[in-house]
Amino acid sequence: MERKWWLVIAGCITHAVNTGFSYFGMSAFFPSFEREFGWSRTAISGAFSLARIESGLLGPLEGYLTDRVGAHRMLFIGLVVCSFGFVALSWVTSLPMLYAVIIVGIVLGSSLGYNMPISVLIAKVFHERRSLAFGIFRMGPGISGPLVPLVGWMIGLWGWRTAAVVSGIIIFSVGLPIACFIYRIYLQEEAAISGFEAGNAQAPTTRRLSNDPQFTLSEAMRLKAFWFLSTAMALRHMVTEGVSVHFVILLVDRGWTTAAASSLLGLSALIGAPARLGMGWLGDLLDKRKMMMGLLLALSFSVLLMGYTADAVIFTPCMIIYSLSYGGLASLQEPIRADYFGTKAFATIQGMSRSITTAGTFMGPIIAGFLYDLTRSYTIAFGIFAAVSLGAVALLFLAKRPQAPTLSQ
Repeated sequence: MERKWWLVIAGCITHAVNTGFSYFGMSAFFPSFEREFGWSRTAISGAFSLARIESGLLGPLEGYLTDRVGAHRMLFIGLVVCSFGFVALSWVTSLPMLYAVIIVGIVLGSSLGYNMPISVLIAKVFHERRSLAFGIFRMGPGISGPLVPLVGWMIGLWGWRTAAVVSGIIIFSVGLPIACFIYRIYLQEEAAISGFEAGNAQAPTTRRLSNDPQFTLSEAMRLKAFWFLSTAMALRHMVTEGVSVHFVILLVDRGWTTAAASSLLGLSALIGAPARLGMGWLGDLLDKRKMMMGLLLALSFSVLLMGYTADAVIFTPCMIIYSLSYGGLASLQEPIRADYFGTKAFATIQGMSRSITTAGTFMGPIIAGFLYDLTRSYTIAFGIFAAVSLGAVALLFLAKRPQAPTLSQ
């Protein structure tokens, strides 16, 4: 096996640990915050939503720093910030403090140390079989499933404050050696990457530009495809963020224990793992845009029924469809961005795109929490999410792949 595939495998493992605690696992803390502090679900949801604003406000800066400082170095910075964020979570005594800890600690560290740098390394290293590489990397959230019931179990056994500290210790203990491993692989691959780019520079101009487009940020932002694609992703994130944040508390309302609901959320993530790998493999063979449109249609159907029924016979199959759709969409968004705009300014373009998707990720949990507080039900919120998914399909239909930039540009 080529050395660069070990980078993908290591990235998948560390992505799994980070996602299990920092993303899915955070939902397990939701009921504890509500019980101990008496905060409304809208207020608690705001902490999760404002955390997503971090990606929007700082996404372009994170991308710029990653391109300038080096993705392999950003791994260590993010690891420390994220780990300390969980320790600080155990000290929370007020709502503003909760907001600050989640945004400045857990989410910022997660973005700096996991999502952005590893995505950049994979995009740069892989030119062939790029979608498969991202599919393997994005399997991380899927195999993170067993960590979610672990968080719920720790909360039930020790309380949420101790569980937060233990979560930080686990993230640092697992993440540090893996970050060192990725760092060593990258240093070994760096010469090969430079050689590849030098080879491209000597290749015939027309072939090089048509096969591997290299847009700058300013060039990408002048394209309709950039805005259609980014907005479609924003709508997708509105749906999945809203469902994920409220998944555990939705089931608790329907009579599930926190541990059992956390386990089902973990199962949902695990179910999505094969889709991440399978859709990544298919993405190298088929039209990624059309694949994403089909997955969004399935997402719309499943979310609609999940919100309207508590019957396990209907809810469970819909949860499976939702999980597979979610997983497939997650594995295709970075490869299609690299295919459309290239890797020359991949981190910067991705960071700017995240500033757009932030609108969706912010609104999703807030909408669900607000409508629950208003109606004491998630039915209307999930119905809105189903309609939003259809809107994303329409935008992707319009987001045709742009022509590569010419020398005159």
